[in-house]
Amino acid sequence: MSTVESDTTLEADARAAVTIGRSANELRALWLRPDVQTLIWAHFADVSAVDGRTAEWVTHGPAGGEYRWRTAMEEAGPDEIRWSTLDGADVANTGALAFRPAPGDRGTEVHLDVRFDPPGGGVGQAVSKLFHIVPREIVLKALYRFRALALTGEIPTTDPQPAARHGGIDR
Repeated sequence: MSTVESDTTLEADARAAVTIGRSANELRALWLRPDVQTLIWAHFADVSAVDGRTAEWVTHGPAGGEYRWRTAMEEAGPDEIRWSTLDGADVANTGALAFRPAPGDRGTEVHLDVRFDPPGGGVGQAVSKLFHIVPREIVLKALYRFRALALTGEIPTTDPQPAARHGGIDR
C-alpha cells in the first residue's frame, strides 16, 4: 500500500511524501544507485552519474533553452540524503530525501523536499509559470517513479505500446 501527498511552500519550493512498503535501508540503497537517478528524473532532465556522489543534469526549458548543472550528494545521517548544485549551475537547486518509519509497520515514508532557483530570479519564475514548469509536479512525479521502481523493479510507461501489431501500427 502506498500514498502520495504534497505541499508547496514557496513558489520554487516543492515537497512531497510517499509511503513505500520497503525498509528504509532498501530504499536508501536504491536511491543511491547512480543508474536510478537517471530513471527517477527522466521526465524532467537527463541525469548522468559523474562518480558515486556527483551527477550532471541537462534539461530543456522554454523557447528551446538548454540548462545544465552538477549536483553533489551527501549523506546527512542514516535517515537522510541531501544534495545541492555546484558552482556555475544554470538552475541552482538543493534537495533532501528523508526516510521515516510508516505507521502500522507499513514500510517507510519517503519525504522529498526540493528548492529550485530558476535562472533570472523573478523573471525566471514568471517564465516558468507561463510555460507550466511546476516544481511540485516534478517532485511528485519523481517520487511516483521511485515508488514504482522500488515496488516492481520498473517504471510504468506508455512509450511505445506496439500492441503486437506490425510495429505498433493499426491497419
